[in-house]
Amino acid sequence: MSPRAIRPRTRSGASSGASEVIEVYIGMRSGGWTLGGQTQAWEAHEVPGQGLERWARDIGQRHGRPWRKARADLWLSGGLARPFLFGPVAGIKGWQEAEVVAAAAAPEWTGLAGPCRVHLEAWPGEASTVCTALDASLSDAIESTARACRITWRNVRPRWAVALDAALGKRPSTALFAVSEEDAFTLLCESTSSSPASPGMSVAATYSPALDEAEARALWHRMRISFGVEDHDAVQAHVSTPGQGMSMLPEPGGSWPPATGAMT
Repeated sequence: MSPRAIRPRTRSGASSGASEVIEVYIGMRSGGWTLGGQTQAWEAHEVPGQGLERWARDIGQRHGRPWRKARADLWLSGGLARPFLFGPVAGIKGWQEAEVVAAAAAPEWTGLAGPCRVHLEAWPGEASTVCTALDASLSDAIESTARACRITWRNVRPRWAVALDAALGKRPSTALFAVSEEDAFTLLCESTSSSPASPGMSVAATYSPALDEAEARALWHRMRISFGVEDHDAVQAHVSTPGQGMSMLPEPGGSWPPATGAMT
């Protein structure tokens, strides 16, 4: 599985000298923020963009120093930032056209209801690539909140992508990866077949609402068998609940779910 998948988008303008990191997490039904790894607030919301605006105001009032001097990350749940495979599409003439075509296809492939904004990992003309879709109204809310609160985000990324980075850092041979969250179950699988007819990523999908334990177990085993993934190349992660610092611990293993205590 390529480490390029949803690569970090760190902003060079963010302050690198600050010791504390503000992390804001937004899901479909709830969200909150941490400071220095400790949860400061967490509440339910009806609209994710409005939840983000509330947390931005809350942090501005409570943090005690300007947003622009803080190191700040925005993490999006898998229910909001959904991956899918896009392409190959013949005849595309440039990145802008590719994004327009991918955005038009995103609702059908991801289940997102409205117009979408997309991020393509690679050129989709010759082979399929991972594409991540986000509701356009949420994308607009992220940009408008950043302008209004003078926020320079270090990262704006799906939380599952951060977990994938951690998994690949520990086990570069990872071929099957899954992360569960309150509102989503995200799965990426790369074929381990030596056949040139099946190279690269084979599955990239988010299931939202999240799968229950039995459904997740069945899907996990089906992916392992279908794509020939060994136990040591199958990695699972779980984004923790509030009060645990929104932490996560990717763990290798062919069974689902892992043993008690294997995930935070």
